[in-house]
Amino acid sequence: MIFRRLARDSAIYGGADFIAKILTFFSFPLVAAALSPLAFGALELILASGRLLGVVINCGQNNALQRFYWDENTLKTDRPSAVSSGLLTQFFLGSFAFLILCIAIPELYVIAQREELPISQSSLFLGACLMVLFQWNQYALDVTRLHEAPWSFFSISIWSRGGAAVLGVFAVLVLEWGIDGWIAGQVLASLSSLPIALFIVRRDLTFRIDFKWVRKLTGFGYPFIYVGLAYWLFTSMDRWMLAGLASVEEVGIYSVASRFGIVVFFVSTAFGQAWSPLAIKVRTEYPEKYREMYVNVLFALLISMLVVGGGLALFSGEVIGLFMPTAYSSAALPLVILCFGSILQSTQQVTAIGISLEKKVFIFARVAWVTALINLGLNYWLIPLHGATGAASATLVSYMVMTGSYLYFTQRLHPLPIPWRRLGAILFLGGIVAWVAISWVSAELVWFAVISKTSLAIACIVMAYFLLPNKTLNFRQTAG
Repeated sequence: MIFRRLARDSAIYGGADFIAKILTFFSFPLVAAALSPLAFGALELILASGRLLGVVINCGQNNALQRFYWDENTLKTDRPSAVSSGLLTQFFLGSFAFLILCIAIPELYVIAQREELPISQSSLFLGACLMVLFQWNQYALDVTRLHEAPWSFFSISIWSRGGAAVLGVFAVLVLEWGIDGWIAGQVLASLSSLPIALFIVRRDLTFRIDFKWVRKLTGFGYPFIYVGLAYWLFTSMDRWMLAGLASVEEVGIYSVASRFGIVVFFVSTAFGQAWSPLAIKVRTEYPEKYREMYVNVLFALLISMLVVGGGLALFSGEVIGLFMPTAYSSAALPLVILCFGSILQSTQQVTAIGISLEKKVFIFARVAWVTALINLGLNYWLIPLHGATGAASATLVSYMVMTGSYLYFTQRLHPLPIPWRRLGAILFLGGIVAWVAISWVSAELVWFAVISKTSLAIACIVMAYFLLPNKTLNFRQTAG
């Protein structure tokens, strides 16, 4: 049964993410408390810049490989050439970018000193190392998912991400290396996990480049550079604009809210890691009913995300007050807004399915950039007025526009039988939870508020369950 396998793989991928993110979740308050808001904001700027350059290095190779690896026109004997060509392409691009950054480090250091940011040349060098190592590790991890080896993914992910958090905390708190120590921990974990990941996927590694596959993967994948740049605008540009239009302290506040919001994003990621290798197989194996199955997945995903994200949003103030110093209490309201942004973002894994099936990848780029411009304009307008809360609001609206646009094009290109009234009712319940969460933010633990919010959450969950089009979500039954 496909859904059982989807649930199993989601649990394994989610387990890896959960352990890694729990370690990260409990480590970042320790790091944030040891660093000043200015230093923590500077660290976030380095990491955000690395993610931006990483999008270019990736060149959409991961997305393209996932699209063609299990394609009916790809022979089993061709898969090693596809995997190796994509890996070597990333290796050459990453090495070139790393050399350019190393040459530019002295000038970047001068700029950091001019802005009075606590960034050393070592931080910049380590940030460049982390940028390329992260991309290479992620490519190898994606290949393990294509190999349908979730436990291999589990073990590598635990070390490369969870181990990085432990090493980072040790370097910051024990060795007192500050920003340098945190990034060095990430680099060491990534550097040690890469050989293991490559060994696990060795059956698809020939270390010979096939230019036919380079052209095919790059031709399909390069539009995802623009999509990735747009996502970078959503996840990183707000930090740069906060630093320029508000203050670096506001960057720290926003980053704290974003880190707590990772709890919501992790659920979405776990599902996506299990779903993406199966999405095309579902269409192949159930040609008569796959559209209905996609709708069932969309509803189940949306409700699950509302349970997790809405629950965290309702108690954002209490959670921030419990784990963070008083200086970060203003991160509660941005956290509420970011939770609902993550909920909307998660639905793109299904709302965009029709675009992928029809191979109209240029639509991803166009929608992403239109949304990016909206995000940029909203940040420019809202950040001077509301700081971190304004940046979070811009992100929420951006995800709303993006997933709505994807669904529009999916319905035009490859329509899904969506029961719109049920979908509207679920979104209405989510709106009620959002209104209560925003109106009732409190850093203090008040039992009346806790009981009231809990009662609301339970009532909404029960009502949402009865709005599911297929309450069992049994794919075998759905497929007849």
